[in-house]
Amino acid sequence: MFKVIVHKRAAHELETLSKLNRQQILNELEEMRVDPFSGDVKPLKPLKGLFRKRIGDCRIIFAVNFQEEEVVVFKIGRRESVYEGI
Repeated sequence: MFKVIVHKRAAHELETLSKLNRQQILNELEEMRVDPFSGDVKPLKPLKGLFRKRIGDCRIIFAVNFQEEEVVVFKIGRRESVYEGI
């Protein structure tokens, strides 16, 4: 079982989403505790160790630390803006 750690900035971004999108993201974060790579997950090619998970129009940018059994969520947001600043 993985521990999901949501970065402060990602938590703020989550609050800006609509209620429906926020609930979908929270459900996915709960599922990531069991298997972070279930669903539509792809590595971010320019950045080793980072992955993106697609939930409709939203994305979760995260990394996995297998030694500590942690999933660290760095960014959450809509597709058109989530990749800015990465």
